[in-house]
Amino acid sequence: MNEEEIKKIVRTGYAKVVQSGNSCCGPMSSCCGSSESDIMKDISKNIGYTEEELNSVPEGANLGLGCGNPVALASIKEGDIVLDLGSGAGFDAFLAVQKVGKTGKVIGVDMTPEMISAARKNADKSNFNNVEFRLGEIENLPVSDKVIDLIISNCVINLVPSKERAFQEAFRVLKHNGRLMVSDIVLLKELPDFIINSMEAYIGCVAGAVLKKQYLKTMKNVGFEDIKILDQTSFPIDVLTINPRFLETIKQINMSNEELKDIANSVVSIKVEAIKKERKIDKSLKLQVDIYVPLNACACEWSQYMNRIFEVLTPYIKYIEYETKPLNSVEARDLNISSNCVLIDGEKKYTSAFALKRDLPRILKEKELM
Repeated sequence: MNEEEIKKIVRTGYAKVVQSGNSCCGPMSSCCGSSESDIMKDISKNIGYTEEELNSVPEGANLGLGCGNPVALASIKEGDIVLDLGSGAGFDAFLAVQKVGKTGKVIGVDMTPEMISAARKNADKSNFNNVEFRLGEIENLPVSDKVIDLIISNCVINLVPSKERAFQEAFRVLKHNGRLMVSDIVLLKELPDFIINSMEAYIGCVAGAVLKKQYLKTMKNVGFEDIKILDQTSFPIDVLTINPRFLETIKQINMSNEELKDIANSVVSIKVEAIKKERKIDKSLKLQVDIYVPLNACACEWSQYMNRIFEVLTPYIKYIEYETKPLNSVEARDLNISSNCVLIDGEKKYTSAFALKRDLPRILKEKELM
């Protein structure tokens, strides 16, 4: 199954969550049970939210989808610009906006239209003016470069097919000395193939998880420093057994309780902190690539364009210094750029990914960068 198929299934699964009010991820998951608010509160209390926090957000914002409380550990300061990756119906975003004050702002990004619609409605009925929800993928964030002080994310990156792209994008949008605070699901050892290939387990935050050391290495490889695990807890076995299709599969392969417990013990929830430190980069030793896109484009248009461009750039990423820039900027107007394009070293303009793919290796060799 390719990345787009996985995204479609995850998007459909989480659309059903917001429509039904049931949780599909996190301890005491209620996918097959009641959708009452007290169930959601019990789930959230078990992963670190206080009664005061739960009562301070709009009704309907808490869908019980998390595996930790990144806001509690994030030390959000007044005036901070905070980005919530996979913001859902807005639960963590609404907690964060209460801490940033009138001079700060919170931006939530989610790829599920139903989630964005629910979050915006929740914001409207609570009169939060400095929180904004944008439709988009976290591998192709609809956010400008170096504008975010703090990124939070709660049990979401495990759902992303390309963790590397997600962390690259997080690194791109953070300011120098900006911080990343993530609660997520990782593995202590590989899972059996039947779980990895289960879409029910994927939507439930299990099948998409990677080994803990791989997760942390990916963060380091994209440039994050001072990476620290602040907390690690086991993932309850009932999260794996809550889905009837999953249970049926277990019966078909005659899996014992001991084997099932062993699988559950392989899955843990971690809270990770990392920093994007300011580093002096000699840009003369790298090819400068500017990607011009409209920040107000629909998520589908943005995603398709960025995916095509990064399919070309990724094999040469260590030779490239790239930035995404808005089409409505003064710089774009000065360069007479009015549509999606890639600009190489401020000179050569490409409107076609095919042409960029054809010429990029030659340009790098001519400049003796590879």
